[in-house]
Amino acid sequence: MGLIIFVAVAIFIYTIYGAIYRLYLSPIAHIPGPKLAALTRLYEAYYDLYLGGQYTFKIIELHKQYGPIIRISPWELHISDPDFYDTIYASSASGHKRDKYDWFTKSFGLDKSVFGTPQHHLHKIRRAALSTYFSMASVRRLQPEMQERLDALLERLKGFRDTGEVLMASWAFAAFTNDIVMMYSFGRCDKRLEAEDFDPSYRDASFFGSTAGNFMKHAPWVNDLFQALPMWIAERLHPAMATFVAQKRASEVFEQIRNIRAGRNESYKEHDHPTIFVSILDSKLPEHEKRDIRLSDDAHVLTMAGTITTSWVLEVVMFWLLRQPETLRKLKEELTTAIPSLDMIGTLPLPVLEKLPYLNAVMKEGFRLTYGVSCRLARIDPDNPIVFTAEGREYIIPAGTPVGMTSVQIHQNESIFPEPKKFSPERWLDGKNKAIDKYLVAFTAGSRQCLGINLAHAELYLGLSAIWRQWGSREVRGVDDVGIFELYETGVRDVEIESDHFLPIPQKGSKGIRALAFS
Repeated sequence: MGLIIFVAVAIFIYTIYGAIYRLYLSPIAHIPGPKLAALTRLYEAYYDLYLGGQYTFKIIELHKQYGPIIRISPWELHISDPDFYDTIYASSASGHKRDKYDWFTKSFGLDKSVFGTPQHHLHKIRRAALSTYFSMASVRRLQPEMQERLDALLERLKGFRDTGEVLMASWAFAAFTNDIVMMYSFGRCDKRLEAEDFDPSYRDASFFGSTAGNFMKHAPWVNDLFQALPMWIAERLHPAMATFVAQKRASEVFEQIRNIRAGRNESYKEHDHPTIFVSILDSKLPEHEKRDIRLSDDAHVLTMAGTITTSWVLEVVMFWLLRQPETLRKLKEELTTAIPSLDMIGTLPLPVLEKLPYLNAVMKEGFRLTYGVSCRLARIDPDNPIVFTAEGREYIIPAGTPVGMTSVQIHQNESIFPEPKKFSPERWLDGKNKAIDKYLVAFTAGSRQCLGINLAHAELYLGLSAIWRQWGSREVRGVDDVGIFELYETGVRDVEIESDHFLPIPQKGSKGIRALAFS
């Protein structure tokens, strides 16, 4: 009995001391913010889990109350000043290291991937092995293979004309981007574009994994538990999490890596371009960095990100072009000038498409309103304090402190983007575009910027130009268009973010972008 009392008293004292330390003695105790957030991470869990992905929006509210820098957990800070973005997300050229916050990177159970690597030096080694394949020059060489998949998409779209069948555009675009990223990664793809329903299984599993990420962030041990449980039990406990685990268990990606290593997958030989993981296995990367499990983590991240984020831009752009006839008219006029004949579709090299101003503006609005990822992405300077000055006051952020910013907050900043929820390509063409370009942070910035930025741009240049050169709407139609689209039971809440689950998620129960096609 005496021992029990002693332990209880010790726990009580430790708890009280911990609370006092977090509130008053912590190196970041001087940073404003709600005391409950400084005291316990349960504050964040309430918005993440009970309210369903609402902490990003709560943080935006807290900035209005407490100012441009706030404490959002016992250990983490958040800044709302868009002009400080390049300091937090510093480039390698700046000479500053930027670690990731391992509490966040463990959310997806892909710890060995480049995305999930917290340490600056290890990330630099792993990223170097991949970055060559995502340079602008490498991506441009991929144009013929991307065009082949785009041609397949265009043929499928024509097949929906006058059938009365609803086009699940979200599934079609995800099939397009998945086919490309799988082909580039492994030299083969699953031809989801040829599947009758565009085979949305990979897209759905990736979205479900994203929603499960908030749960795993607060309880990373759950990932290991779900991996060990029989699937029927996992599905009962958390369907979204179980779907993501099933995707990893099936581990088609893992098998792709093993087959390439064992010489059982030689489909890459059919292509003129290098494929990512074949080349990496032949590279000078240290052998322990070429382990199947590590490369499969990288492959999971590349294929998920390469499938979801770009297809989401195609979806959102489609919605707004069909909702705003004048925007579609301006885009079609530019595309018709650049591509006078439908026979020329697919013949213009990427550098030509990259110079079309209105197409670029449409893409930028697509990126702005899809955000890349919707959560904050904290960075850590492991060596030096970061100095932040605002409203006449200087704040010292100690070395080793996670501090982040959020694309949703920046992209919805009314002083930079007036009427921020409006889809307005013109905002990028009014002479201020160079001034606001730096605030488009869908791919983040600095040494940890998303690897896929050039691939995403290429897919959009090709996809948007080809689709909207030959398709119109009831209000806007070219003389040689092959057909028109009309939105079907799709509204603004199907494209606007309503919750943050790493990816921006629209209204609960959304079926995505759906349309009917007519001759």
